[in-house]
Amino acid sequence: MKLSRWAMLVAAAPLLVSGCDSFGKAMNAHRDELAQAAGKELKADEAATMIAANPQIPIQNIDSALVRMLADRWIDYTLLATAYAEDSTLAVLDLDKLTQPQREEYVLNQLMVRSIHVDTAFTDAQLNQEWQTQGPGVEVRARHILLKPPANATPAQTDSVKRLAESLRQQAAGGADFAELARRYSQDTSKDQGGDLGYFGRGAMVPPFEEAAFALQPGQISPVVTSQFGYHVIKVEDRRQQELGNQKEQFRQYLVGRSQQLGAKRFMDSVTTASALKVEAGAPQQVRDLAKSGAQPLRGRAASRTLATFKGGQYTAGQLQPAMATLQPDQLKQLSEAPDSVINNVVKQQATKQVLLAEAHKRGIQMSAQEVRQLREQARQYVLQMVQMTGIGARRAPKGEAGKPVIEQQVRELLQQAVIGQRQMPPLENLGAQLRGIYGSTFNDSAIPRVMEKVRQIRATQPQVPAPQPGGRPQPMPQQPMPQQPAPAPAAAPAPADTGKK
Repeated sequence: MKLSRWAMLVAAAPLLVSGCDSFGKAMNAHRDELAQAAGKELKADEAATMIAANPQIPIQNIDSALVRMLADRWIDYTLLATAYAEDSTLAVLDLDKLTQPQREEYVLNQLMVRSIHVDTAFTDAQLNQEWQTQGPGVEVRARHILLKPPANATPAQTDSVKRLAESLRQQAAGGADFAELARRYSQDTSKDQGGDLGYFGRGAMVPPFEEAAFALQPGQISPVVTSQFGYHVIKVEDRRQQELGNQKEQFRQYLVGRSQQLGAKRFMDSVTTASALKVEAGAPQQVRDLAKSGAQPLRGRAASRTLATFKGGQYTAGQLQPAMATLQPDQLKQLSEAPDSVINNVVKQQATKQVLLAEAHKRGIQMSAQEVRQLREQARQYVLQMVQMTGIGARRAPKGEAGKPVIEQQVRELLQQAVIGQRQMPPLENLGAQLRGIYGSTFNDSAIPRVMEKVRQIRATQPQVPAPQPGGRPQPMPQQPMPQQPAPAPAAAPAPADTGKK
């Protein structure tokens, strides 16, 4: 489930494998065993046969991330089928834990609604004024003077060029003919046209030049602007924009949404500042280690390691762990290699969420008992729908096996169909995490090379097929996560069109 635009935070979710004891088992597993779940096994050769069944997956795309993805789905659905076989009402599930993300989103939305009060009324005159500066398609006509320091310029030479640019800027601002100054001093090809660049939109010029030009109104002169080309003095001659016309209401809603987002950011910044939120120095490495382990559950001291502190509390590795569960294996790999600044931002986002939830708790914001009951029942019904949609648990084993579904066969058939694109098999996210905690599962990294080698061997015996058309890496199964039941949230505001080309 996605958090609304009010929250702007990374959603909490489940994890890939369970238990420190499970990790030990995985490290000692046989090389031919890729994964275990609820006492059942997925062999490396079996996984390879499934992957090789889709010839549209190029051999160069068969990597560790793809193998992990397949094993992850096998674990998810093996555990779901096991739970359903034991009790078709799925009473084993903790529905409060399963619906925690929705309840937290509801609380965060209510906190924002009650805390943020912004002026969302815009007169027609205000709309027109904002349209001229913020609307899509705005263009400016500008002149400029470009002065280039000589190649390998000394600091003194560079300062001399910049002082000349400042002097020309003062002359232009004092009323001197800008076009004549450009013809005389500019080192750009536009000098013969008096520095006239014509009309251009956003994205046409380098960022420092664009930022300065679009900040000016007709007749205004910019300060000296530095770019990779040298020093610029800019004069805007005109601005033009398409008529607001029948886009008025859409643009009004965009401005309303922008005001609310800015208000939300100011509120969150004020709360986090007041809480003295601080990311610990060792947090990046702890997060990398968690990502490298496949985000498997932590216990004891590992789970209690502090990633961030704030007044009245702390944010730990164990709390971050669920928020990493929506990441695919290749995304976990990226996180394990991310710079400190990126990881610190992830930790800060998650810790900010906890600070906001604590603030909501102080204000007594929570779902009503009736709403919680309804959410629980919706979650239960949705899981049952997932069982029915995929067909796991539909068949029963021969007499003498206690009537249990033939789990191994059903999951294998489902996974085979998903690999070749005939069935939907989305990740189970929070549900999968809870099932792993109940039944246990392992993933054997050391079996990945065997899977990949076996796929290559099988492919070598298959007839060649045309390569898929460009447009993205073929996947062995749909990547959409399992849909979640949404909590009430304000509608998102439309964004203006992007008109510039980079």
